[in-house]
Amino acid sequence: MSGKYFLNKQIGPLSLVQKCAIFFNLQYERLILSKIFKKNKTLKGNSYNFIRHLAKILLVYGISQFCFPLKSSGQEKKYGLEANIFSGYHFASNVVFKTGMNLSGIPIGLDLSYIVYGLKNEKFSEVYAKPRIALNTRYIQLNNVDTFGYCMGIYPSIQFNLVQKNKWQVGINYGYGVNFNTKGYNHETNFDNRAINSVINFAVDLGLKSSYCLNQKTQLTLGTGLYHVSNGNLKMFNGGINIIYGNLGIAYFPNSIPKNWNSKSNYKLESTRKFGYSISGFLAYRNLNYFASNQHYWVQGISQSFYLPITKIFNTGVGFDFFIDPTHKLNYTDSLKVSKIGLNERINFALGWYSTVKVARFFLPFGVYHYVYPLKYIKDPVYIRFGLGYQINKRQYCGLFFKGTINSKKQLQSDFMEWSWGVRF
Repeated sequence: MSGKYFLNKQIGPLSLVQKCAIFFNLQYERLILSKIFKKNKTLKGNSYNFIRHLAKILLVYGISQFCFPLKSSGQEKKYGLEANIFSGYHFASNVVFKTGMNLSGIPIGLDLSYIVYGLKNEKFSEVYAKPRIALNTRYIQLNNVDTFGYCMGIYPSIQFNLVQKNKWQVGINYGYGVNFNTKGYNHETNFDNRAINSVINFAVDLGLKSSYCLNQKTQLTLGTGLYHVSNGNLKMFNGGINIIYGNLGIAYFPNSIPKNWNSKSNYKLESTRKFGYSISGFLAYRNLNYFASNQHYWVQGISQSFYLPITKIFNTGVGFDFFIDPTHKLNYTDSLKVSKIGLNERINFALGWYSTVKVARFFLPFGVYHYVYPLKYIKDPVYIRFGLGYQINKRQYCGLFFKGTINSKKQLQSDFMEWSWGVRF
């Protein structure tokens, strides 16, 4: 099937201006990608240039879609394009090694998003109505740019509304994806960046989002939340980037805001509440780095939960974690080697609060736990777990979950990423 036939068949006839916009956009993307993957000398080993060119591709594509939106042969698509200014406070995970100077500060940036309201699925709409679903790109110039550099996040997000009025709504916004960083830890040239040591990292965005309709095509948007970036301790050092932020911007819908954009969801549980039980096994890889040594090892465990459905999408209950993890013993005695720690000394138990939010076949777990054994070796006993899971069928599920410790500075410190498989009863 030719490209011309496909375009005319799927989206209808195009104007000359639209054809030119598509052509030049595709040619530009082809040129940039060829430079990246042919290992051009100006790009090789330079992650900043990679991110800069990737940002150009996304920007050109967004501009072409904003200026020349494609109309389908049937009903017009009700999508929106949003731009927000971004700032907040970056809580640095470490200080300057020689002077003890605080590295925390104020980053600035820009958020660009492609927005739709709801999905074309009747069962989904019956429960969730028309939630705000977005594909987001976040560009940040971090404070102390010579140390922390720039970063760009790409992640999908969904909003669960809490308050809905005629022209505005407020809800919990959750996003999960990847983040590209230009500066990382280097023992010789960037020793004070002990927050990030990878170009590609995990990104989590959790906060509140508010939208207010100014007219049929425009919304004023305001948000606040926590943006967390880390590599899940796959490579050390990895203190993580934690930003408490606020953003303010405008969302524009070329074909007008959908009429039912603010329709109310139906989360009310109609059946009798019954306790549920889930059990999963997980595997994680951890890198623990001290100045004198760098240790790599696997962590295994079992996670269990007893929960009660509160609504159609929200469950809450008690969680119980079992780990085979030598980390606490290693933290207690810096000179100790992993190979010298026996199985009995690696066993840890924890209890905590467990919850999940369901989004169709996906689910978003969140829990706060406290170690109960062995307390002798554990310096920071509180940790949280969250991530993204997928319900394979009625019983089985899998997921990629993050575990992070709340350290003595009340900061979220990355422990590891878990690859998990489990069953529900």
